[in-house]
Order: sequence, then structure tokens, then C-alpha cells
Amino acid sequence: MCGTRQTAGDGLANVNCLYHLPYPTMTQIHPLSQLQHDTQADVLQRRLASLEQHSDTQLDDLTQAQEVEAAVADIDNREFSAVTQALLRIHRADYGLCVDCHLSIGFERLQLEPQALRCTSCQTLYEQTH
Repeated sequence: MCGTRQTAGDGLANVNCLYHLPYPTMTQIHPLSQLQHDTQADVLQRRLASLEQHSDTQLDDLTQAQEVEAAVADIDNREFSAVTQALLRIHRADYGLCVDCHLSIGFERLQLEPQALRCTSCQTLYEQTH
């Protein structure tokens, strides 16, 4: 399956032999998910411990820091999920195909964002409507 494929833009994109990567089994993905879950549990325990150690005047600063930490953890969770789904799409042979127009996502876009679901045109339209 190595070779080229028609893209949404002009010309062809190099598929780059992605289909020859080893298939990520759930036994490989599950430990990563468990590690991520365990890390989040550790973060929550540290938050509770730090709340008990600080005075009321320090709690505002601590709360803001924890909100930032929670936002970063949420972003990490979404990115982890997107990468995991991309690995599964590689082996279903629909990796690199836009979920909206079903044309190939440009190779340059996939190099920058390997977990991309949409070609540049469809992503722009999606962002304008959502």
C-alpha cells in the first residue's frame, strides 16, 4: 500500500508506508491509558494534600494554579485520545482520509498534525461552523 494517493489539493501525497507499522493492540494501548489514569489520580491526591497545608489566603493562588493544571491535563487527555485513535485508523486503512470529504489529507498537514481528521479545507469549514 505504499505509494501515492490523490489529495484534496493539486497533485499526489506520499502515503509514506504507514500501513506497514505494527498494529497497536489493546494490550499495548491499555497500559498507556492506565498510566495516564494513575498519573491523574496522583495529581488529585497531591492537590488534596496541598489544600490541607495552605492557609485561606494562599488558597486563591492555589486554586488558580490547580485550574490551569486541570486545563492542561484535559488537553493532554484529548491529545492522547486523538493519537490513540490515529494509530487505530492507520490499521483500518482509513488513516489520512478526511472524515468529511473522504479525500486524502495533505502529507504536509499530517506531518504537522498526525492525528488530523480533516483536510485543511474541511477543517477550516468545521471551525467556522462549530
